[in-house]
Amino acid sequence: EYRKAGKPMEVAVAVGTDPVVTYSATAPMPRGVDEMLLAGFIRQNPVTMVKGVTVDIDVPADAEFILEGYVNPDESRIEGPFGDHTGYYSLEDEYPVFHLTAITHRKNPVYSATVVGRPPMEDCYLALATERLFLPMLRTVMPDIKDYWMPWEGVFHNIVTVAIDKAYPHHAKKVVSGLWGMGQMSFSKAIVVVDYEASLGNGGALLRHILEQIDFKSDITIAEGILDVLDHSAPQPLFGSKIGIDATARIAGEHLRYDRKQGESVPDGELLSQLQENDAGFISLRNVYGGSNPRLILMNIAKEGEKNSHFFIESISKIISEGIILLFDTDIDLHDNSMTLWKMFNNTDPARDIVITQDRIIIDATRKGPADGHSRQWPEDIAMTQEIREKVNSNFIIRS
Repeated sequence: EYRKAGKPMEVAVAVGTDPVVTYSATAPMPRGVDEMLLAGFIRQNPVTMVKGVTVDIDVPADAEFILEGYVNPDESRIEGPFGDHTGYYSLEDEYPVFHLTAITHRKNPVYSATVVGRPPMEDCYLALATERLFLPMLRTVMPDIKDYWMPWEGVFHNIVTVAIDKAYPHHAKKVVSGLWGMGQMSFSKAIVVVDYEASLGNGGALLRHILEQIDFKSDITIAEGILDVLDHSAPQPLFGSKIGIDATARIAGEHLRYDRKQGESVPDGELLSQLQENDAGFISLRNVYGGSNPRLILMNIAKEGEKNSHFFIESISKIISEGIILLFDTDIDLHDNSMTLWKMFNNTDPARDIVITQDRIIIDATRKGPADGHSRQWPEDIAMTQEIREKVNSNFIIRS
């Protein structure tokens, strides 16, 4: 709008507001709806607003700080890397420049901030509030949905699990398609649909239920669409592949699921030895659910030189004919369930990194580079140095 008009856009930034106002600023409100309306609704009391000093914008009257200024729509500069809520340093990119015209503040103001990093972090509770508050609104648009859950390791745009009361054949696929066309839910890289009876609150039990339910060929849909700006796994920014999974029970009118073959139960050490005979780059593995069908096997692999992800996937295919196999870099603890989920959700582009056959799925959750056909820069995990930890601890102790 301002670019078309050829004029600068006035901006006001409020820091240190009523917690409800801070939350409302993060909420996925419909376009054109003022977040202050949501804040007033939650508070059951209007948010007091006053006019800015140098800008014609209303701002929260009780904010600790107000930064006022303007943005020229055609002016940008490189920003980054920047520690973000995904747990990674967002990549360098062109961002608008904020020209400051005034700072106002309360007497002895407190600058509010939050800590970001590998989930769970403080922002997880903001997202949990959104998940619960917006369920009734989501059901207004899609009454098929009874409940939903966004695991923290998915950083709120990589995985959504939805529970429905299934009413007709292929109902789950309709729900997946609907969510991919709805507001910020359209950023979701993976959507899994389960029956309402499934326990969304028990992550381990839910995962096992999903694995035992799905037919690898008929229940998995790979599509393309928009992605969150912070997604780093796709070959290009803002757009990439998505995966939809129907883990609901079969009903009349749907084909029976394929009866997967049960693989031979091989001890972890013996299976690792078989893989290492093919290549020493197989470092370690963990069979998560023992003799379950399908098996869920996590592996550490050492990629180097021409030994890219495809090389290891080909090697696995010669030795393991069934189950679900996830590949991770050597620095990932395979016994840290939260870590492995976080890497799987964040590091995979479904079309490129998930190889599906009738009895086997291989998921590549490793870092990607040119050898893997990925030309974009790959971000580093957010790291809190010992120096920073000591500084924070020191300040906390002194102020306490």
